[in-house]
Amino acid sequence: MKILHLTKKYHPMIGGDAYAVYNLKKYQMETGCAVYVLTSNCDEITQNEKVFKYGLKDTSANLDKITPQRLISLFLLFFESFRMLGELKPDIIHSHSADLGFFISFAAKFYNIPVVNTCHGISFDDKRYFFLKRQAEKFFIKHSGFEKVIAVDKNGLEILKKAEIKNGIYIPNGVDIHRFENITREKNCGKIRFLFVGRLEKQKGLEYLLKATEYLRSKNDFEIIIAGNGREAKKLKESAKEYGIQDIVKFTGKLSEQELFEHYLKCDIFVLPSLWEGLPLTLLEAASAELPIIATKVGGIPSVFSHGKNAILVKSGESMELAREMRRLIEDKKLREVLGSNARNLVEEYSWENSVKKLDSVYSLRVS
Repeated sequence: MKILHLTKKYHPMIGGDAYAVYNLKKYQMETGCAVYVLTSNCDEITQNEKVFKYGLKDTSANLDKITPQRLISLFLLFFESFRMLGELKPDIIHSHSADLGFFISFAAKFYNIPVVNTCHGISFDDKRYFFLKRQAEKFFIKHSGFEKVIAVDKNGLEILKKAEIKNGIYIPNGVDIHRFENITREKNCGKIRFLFVGRLEKQKGLEYLLKATEYLRSKNDFEIIIAGNGREAKKLKESAKEYGIQDIVKFTGKLSEQELFEHYLKCDIFVLPSLWEGLPLTLLEAASAELPIIATKVGGIPSVFSHGKNAILVKSGESMELAREMRRLIEDKKLREVLGSNARNLVEEYSWENSVKKLDSVYSLRVS
């Protein structure tokens, strides 16, 4: 089978869609599929015989915004897709962004190529996003002729149902569960290390993590490691200084895959204080690494993780509650071990192999 993935972001960019497409390509190729990627024209992405770019030069920071540059790129995709699909002749197009899926759907219909779309996050019922973006996403999903609309978490599937999108299905993203098998965890330095991994954006709620850290700073028995980059980086570093916690909080910037792997091994607790989410891949990675997790009760997180069993779940935007649970895990080693072990057991069903099998059954329904 020849598969074309269509995505705004791609490796080595940070983001669930970039990470998911990179791994789907890898694991689908292992099953014998020919896999191609069509993505944004950003310098971070390397073009080769399997990875193509469309549109005007852009930056990762602008890809989620409605800008004249983005709109021009979408129309260029519309025109270029007729030539590209005619030459490549994929059996299936897997879109990872509704706007991209809509603009390629015209050429796909012309060549009778089915298109499925994965929603890595759904904005049209979320009033944090402005009205035009929410309505545009709903329009694209409803009028693109997608064979299936895939939600990566059960909460997302419910949102699709409420919007009367009847061809929605649930297929979670995967994680490399073999990566952390037979590992030796690095002994800590006497201090408990909390790890956050992700984009430094308002969505991730890091301001509340810093405030929680301020509440706990009198006991100098822990560290916070924030791995990633983004638009909020400067502001967050200024907040850390303002709260007097700059010696406790370490900003690493973006890490390589090997560096990130090493951080999962040397840290003790994973923390994700997001204000909204789908089902973050970083949580599945942390669970795979057998790290105890503190996360917020938002999006698809509570549908996968259970409070007190395989994670600690707190209300979003509540720094004091977050601080209490951080202190609880700092002081309770046994609880950390139980949560980490249970999280590892839970994540066994979220392997990339399982995700690829489920997707293959979706592709095959139409391709056959």
